[in-house]
Amino acid sequence: MALERIGFIGLGNMGNPMANNLVKAGYSVICYDIAGTEERAPEGAEIASSATQIAGNADIVFTSVDKQKSVESIAEEIAAANDRTVSVFIDTSTIGSNTARAAEARLKEVDVTYIDSPVAGGSGSTGVGHEAAKAASLTFIVAGPSAALERVRPAMEVMGRKVFHVGEEPGQAQAIKLINNFVFTASLISVSEAMVYGLNQNLDMKSILEVLNVSSGQNVATSYIFPTLVETETYDVGATIEILAKDVSVYADEVRSGNSPNAVGILVSKICAHMEREMPGADWSRMYPFVRDGGEG
Repeated sequence: MALERIGFIGLGNMGNPMANNLVKAGYSVICYDIAGTEERAPEGAEIASSATQIAGNADIVFTSVDKQKSVESIAEEIAAANDRTVSVFIDTSTIGSNTARAAEARLKEVDVTYIDSPVAGGSGSTGVGHEAAKAASLTFIVAGPSAALERVRPAMEVMGRKVFHVGEEPGQAQAIKLINNFVFTASLISVSEAMVYGLNQNLDMKSILEVLNVSSGQNVATSYIFPTLVETETYDVGATIEILAKDVSVYADEVRSGNSPNAVGILVSKICAHMEREMPGADWSRMYPFVRDGGEG
């Protein structure tokens, strides 16, 4: 059976390695990125000049962008295309449940199936974020029709190791991704605070991490972020604090509107927003020096 023709929109930190893995697997891939496609597209991919061009030259389209408005704009452009061949739209971005539902509603008007499928960047064994995308070890969290998922699953499995079908309704996968990012960020901040306390007790970081990683305090911050990026002072996970701050802000807003407990969520969101103001453009793995140097306020 012939492989699907795949459109890929958004070739940044995550999208570029994801599209590259599709090309390496033999898929015909046509790419577009508003920031400059030729510079970002993987070797062997066709270059498109717009989302509209992709709409008429692919069977399915994946998106990987960092703003809610970008997804809304792309969905509108795909829906409005006159010679559209795309019939399935898979959004791997973290945009929140409300934006996912709005995109699904617009695409449904023109019989394009929307799959809500944010990706999680791994648990640390093969890196997180960009490194997990390069290693094709992403986790796809999927909400959408089962038949559509089975159609696109082979392409997902080229880019990731696990595919979880969590529901049929758009927004359900976004909710799990927001939960994941909130829990991770809360852990990152907590470990940063605890590490400062430990060092003030004349302990060394290596000893603290060794104990945490065989105890109940173990998490991806202790097992990967601190040993790999903090101890070595490389601070290069490949994603900025703006992305993390956006995700936890969307989480806090959705929790608040749903009347769920949110005391910790508010604090985590405030700390990330403060770091974004004080260290614009910084890699989010610099949370530890930000906390250590009194940046929490």
